[in-house]
Formats: sequence, structure tokens, C-alpha cells
Amino acid sequence: MASAQRKALEMYEIPRVVVFGPNAIGKVPEILGKVGLNGLRGLILIGSHFGKHLIDKIECRTCDVEEVDEISPEKIIELSNRYAHVTDYIIALGGGRIIDFGKAMAYIMNVPYVSIPTIASHDGIASPYVSHILQLDLNKYGVGKVQRSPIAIIADTSIILEAPRRYLLAGIGELVGKLIAVKDWELAVRVKGEEFSEYAAALARDSALIVLRNRDRLKVHSEEGVRIVVKALLGCGVAMAIAGSSRPCSGSEHLFSHAIDLLARERGFRPALHGEQVALGAIMMAYLHGMKWRRIKSFLQSLNIPVTAKELGLDRDVIIDALTMAHNVRPDRFTILGAGLTRKAAENLIEITGIA
Repeated sequence: MASAQRKALEMYEIPRVVVFGPNAIGKVPEILGKVGLNGLRGLILIGSHFGKHLIDKIECRTCDVEEVDEISPEKIIELSNRYAHVTDYIIALGGGRIIDFGKAMAYIMNVPYVSIPTIASHDGIASPYVSHILQLDLNKYGVGKVQRSPIAIIADTSIILEAPRRYLLAGIGELVGKLIAVKDWELAVRVKGEEFSEYAAALARDSALIVLRNRDRLKVHSEEGVRIVVKALLGCGVAMAIAGSSRPCSGSEHLFSHAIDLLARERGFRPALHGEQVALGAIMMAYLHGMKWRRIKSFLQSLNIPVTAKELGLDRDVIIDALTMAHNVRPDRFTILGAGLTRKAAENLIEITGIA
């Protein structure tokens, strides 16, 4: 089949309804009705530390509630089997980990899910994909690549505003990383001949520009700031759905963050927030790309987003090791890291950019 014919058969799975604003959580019954789920049997997933007080705000008399105290492939598969024949849809209420949990369950059970984020720290609230680390763990249990966009997204900005500001800043760091992801994708097109979607790339790039152009508004922790970040994160989710992969939103800056997470699991230290690590990676990868990395660093500093390893509580050796192994985290994804950095190159990079 010719390439043009293949493209004619492409199908995008994107959210049917998106609602965001103060008290949006009160719209759950209305939204369920709009997407044809009202009256069906649902399952609400919440975290063990946060979300319980919000259950009463979700009017769903036909919903069971499951408190998730462990984010693991074993738990995902266990609950998927338990609810396989009694649940028609899933509502994931919480942060990125709970939403990824619900997304994976919805994929395994082949049911729709609704995303109700309580924080805006990364683009998982709208992305069809789970985190790379969770996907690797699921692969070990025979679960294929999770690809499930939420049928609806309900982002209550008043709830997200209540979360510590650090999470919103991490979301901004995540968005800045899209500048690098698109550059890496364009590089892969030139070097490896990868397929490219102008529309998906433009959406991802514009999501980053939204926060860059609204720096002054984002300096204040307000509902307006939350709305700006949420809008941009939603755009990233659509970009990935159109691209059919996370390519437009995940490049070398994400590989660096994933490498830190893998090192944390191996060495037993606590990593920083994903978006914070992405922001740190974006500075260094911008330098490698020959971009205006100092402007990116200055923007992050102006919002008090950490720009050094010390500010994130990460050792210098962790940063160096993450840089030298990042290219192997996803060997299929070509980025500016190419075949990898030597230890000496990594040391020079963190010194030049002032990361450590």
C-alpha cells in the first residue's frame, strides 16, 4: 500500500469532551451523559493519600470506588481482572500516577475512561500513553503498548489550584521540554527519514510557547495560571494522539528524566518530579541543539523552577550517569544524543550550562 493510501486510513483517538474551570467536577453527571456513559456501571480510582474528600463531589450512583495504594503492573492487572465483567468505564481521579493506572486498566479491559486530574504536573492528563517506566513494567507481564485517550477530561481548576505550587511549576517544565522534543523529531526526520506530522509538531511547539508568552501571568499562583497550563497540557495530549506516538512531546529531555528514574530505582534515592527533571534536561539538550539555552534557563529561573541538580536534591554523578545512559532508555528514539555522550562530554555539558 502506498504511503499516501496509508495516511488516508489514519484514525485519531482524541477526547470527545473537555471541560475545565472552577467547580468543573460538578459537571460529571452531565459529561457522562454527553459521552453515553450515564447509567452504566463505573469504577472511580483514587489515590490512598489524596482524592477521598473529592468523591462526594462526583455524583455517580452507579460507580464503585477503589482506593489505589500501590502503583504496579501487578495491581493494575489484578484490578483489571476483578472488574473485567462488572465495569463499563473508569474514572481516574488524581495525579499522573493514578491517571496512568486508570489508562492502563481501561486499555486492558477495553473500556473508556474519564480523566479528572487533581494536579497539572505533566501531560499524562490528556496523553494516550502511560509513563515509559510503567510501560516497561507492563511489558514484562505481556501487556502491549498502552494507547488509550480519555473519552472525556474534566479539569477542575479550583482543585488543581489547591495543590502545592511545585506541581504546577513541574507542569510548566514539562511544557518547555516540548521545544526540545520537536527539535529532536525534526532531526530524526533529516537523519533517519522518520515520518513527520507538521500539525502534531505545531501543536506541541505551541503548547510550549503558550507558557513562554505568559510568564508574567504564571508568576502568580492563580486560577488563571492554572488554566493556562492546563490548556497547554491538553494540546500536548492531542498532539500525541494525532502523531500516533509520544514523539512530538518526548525527546532527549524525557530520555534524561527517564534515566534518572531508572537510576533512582536501582540506587534507592528519591527522584525529583518528572517535569522538574525534564526542565533540567531541556536546558542541556537546548545547548546540544545550538538553541538559545540561556533564554530557556532564564525563563525557568524567573518562575523559581529549579535549574541545578542541587536545587532538585540530585547528586552530580546521577546527572552525569543519566546523561551517558539516556540514549539507551529508548533505543528506537533518535535524538540529539545520537549514540550517546561520553562521561567527559557529559561533565563538560553540566559545567557549561551550570547544571552541576
